[in-house]
Amino acid sequence: MNFQQAQTIAQLNGEEAIPTVCGMCGPGGPGGGCGIYAFVRNGVFTRVAGMDECPVNKGAICAKGHAAPQWVYSADRLKYPLRRVGKKGEGKFERVSWEVAITHIAEVLTEQKALHGAKSLAILTPAKRAYSAYLQRFLTAHGSPNYGHSGICAMQRAFAFLYTLGDYPRPDYNNADLIIYWGRQPIYAGPVAPPARAFLAAKKRGAKIVAIKPSVEPDVGMADIWLPVRPGTDAALALAMLHVVIRENLIDHEFVEKWCYGFNQLRDHVLQFTPEWAESVCGVPVFQIEELARLYATTPRATIDLGNGVEHAPSANDAIRAIGILMAITGHLDRKGANIFIKPPANAPKDITLRDRYDRDLVEALVGPEFPPAFQPFLEGPSSAYYRILESVLTEKPYPIRGIIAPGTQPLVSTRGTKTVLAALEKLEFFVIVDVARTAEMAYADIVLPVATCYETDHPYHNVPGWLMAPNRVIEPLGPYKSTFEFFLDLGKAMGYGNDFWSGDIAAAMDDQLMPLGLDMAQLRQHPTGIVKQPPPQDYEKYQTVFNRRSPRLGNPPFLPQGKVALYNNSFEQEGFSPLPEWREPPESLSGTPELAGEYPLILSDYHTSRNYSASWQRNIPHLREIQPVPVLHIHPEAASAREISEHDWVRVSSPYGWMKVQAELYPGIRPDTVMILHGWWQGCSELGIEDYPIADGGANVNLMYSVDPEKAYDPLVTAMTSQTLVEVTKWRELQ
Repeated sequence: MNFQQAQTIAQLNGEEAIPTVCGMCGPGGPGGGCGIYAFVRNGVFTRVAGMDECPVNKGAICAKGHAAPQWVYSADRLKYPLRRVGKKGEGKFERVSWEVAITHIAEVLTEQKALHGAKSLAILTPAKRAYSAYLQRFLTAHGSPNYGHSGICAMQRAFAFLYTLGDYPRPDYNNADLIIYWGRQPIYAGPVAPPARAFLAAKKRGAKIVAIKPSVEPDVGMADIWLPVRPGTDAALALAMLHVVIRENLIDHEFVEKWCYGFNQLRDHVLQFTPEWAESVCGVPVFQIEELARLYATTPRATIDLGNGVEHAPSANDAIRAIGILMAITGHLDRKGANIFIKPPANAPKDITLRDRYDRDLVEALVGPEFPPAFQPFLEGPSSAYYRILESVLTEKPYPIRGIIAPGTQPLVSTRGTKTVLAALEKLEFFVIVDVARTAEMAYADIVLPVATCYETDHPYHNVPGWLMAPNRVIEPLGPYKSTFEFFLDLGKAMGYGNDFWSGDIAAAMDDQLMPLGLDMAQLRQHPTGIVKQPPPQDYEKYQTVFNRRSPRLGNPPFLPQGKVALYNNSFEQEGFSPLPEWREPPESLSGTPELAGEYPLILSDYHTSRNYSASWQRNIPHLREIQPVPVLHIHPEAASAREISEHDWVRVSSPYGWMKVQAELYPGIRPDTVMILHGWWQGCSELGIEDYPIADGGANVNLMYSVDPEKAYDPLVTAMTSQTLVEVTKWRELQ
């Protein structure tokens, strides 16, 4: 509905209709929340409707958005700040004030800094949030580089693409005749946003759709071709496609000769990666590999939409580089209907990450670099890998992290290696949780600070492509809460960093960041549904400029030293990494560890998104839990029949590292050798009488099932973490 309709309906019903931004896919994340009208009666947030004026969702709203009031009023909401009084893990706390909690945190961090140096502090990041820059700003002001990226999302793709192509190549949906969705879920992977609409529009106009993923999801159901690749083997498929394209001379000779570096080395290198070899690894038949390679290379307007699924493997960097190379040598780069370089906006809000203070000493102090030090800082500044931060607590190598702040993230169910994480939290000297609701690891915290939901605050501004919006407070905070932004302002001031944190004034912080746009928050609020920004007109063949852009690496040359696509990457070679994409097996796989296949004959992987849950939260919301009440394992009917498993049977899923108890869903749309489960299960739902699941063995937390062997489980260049292993599935029997 539009603004006038919302106001009219509200008046008729004795309500208020407040324009704001939905936070149910994660507040302020990339791609943005959707514009909504929040309806309030007698001070109570009751329901939402989609905002027609918002270019992100154009009035649509998903199940998560509709469930927002139940999340706000959940019985799991943290009610007041807590300080631990019992042993770690006991969950015994005393109530304190916000001010006392901030003072206590500041005192401990100051003491740890004096004893062990600033680098002893780390902050674990959630998925990209509007407050992520505040995390970085605080760490830099403090003097620590240990900003903990996940190792499973977004940065791995960005890194490999930028150091291969010089920029992140976006799919030109509107003009493509062939769209390959590779490890991508365009329908409900985020907000009800442009990718889903672009998918449907492309299908309607007759574009051919190819989906590459292990199981059927909504995009597969509408695709023309499905390649059911084994989880974690995308690099093998991409290398084999390169083999076919080069073997059959399906390259764009003019582009390769003028704008690609190292073609001869690439040509000789990919001879070993035949489709026959790839079939034995990735499970895709030879004829499908060859047909797709030919189809992509010979379709004049063809584009690839590469998703997060490709990042979850030790060969992630190789897969992404190989796919980028495939775009380049076929001429499908920065041309109409291909993968294009988007023109950045003419102006943007102020960068507040204190980049001018990044120096080599800061980079060299990283406890577990997400990217090699030579390539730091990357897009978002210096970063350590999320899991490696926790691992250092136990190994004390190269030094132990002693204090961790976890804002809006849950390490026990968000990263791999649950048992290692649990041991690290038990040993960690100081642990602070900053969140809206009860978390999986709350019992191990020293301080728990509850924060307001986005519906209880009037900041931050919301800036996404095409839309700038000042959200409005829907209701007054339900407790003694401030926002996550205000937490970092208050803590920064208490630590003596007030000059870097606007002296604790959140309004000044917002206005300062908006200044480059010629606005402040008061002026932005004069536009109740935000300002719709027209994107700059798209032009093509800008690669001459892109190939020569400077790198964010400190004191080093551009991303692409030769000013060309790095088919052969000298920058990587100089740092001891392969200059060409290679193949690296997952820690356990049918082709790499056949000796395990007798005991564990099935491949396990997981989904990170669903139509009604975001990662490891929201299962405590009744409306959403009623849609999907229990954790289910997708298993092919043939695999289930061989194990005498029927629909809705409870089953035990065992890997070399742990086991889960989940419910079987017989699913014809999955590879017979593969089973998959949704990531993030742990929460109960008190309103429905559902208890929490165990975090470790016997629960449904898939992260405990995977290897965290530092020699096998990470991509050596970009620290992508594996989400594949081998398992056996057996029917649950109560006496086992």
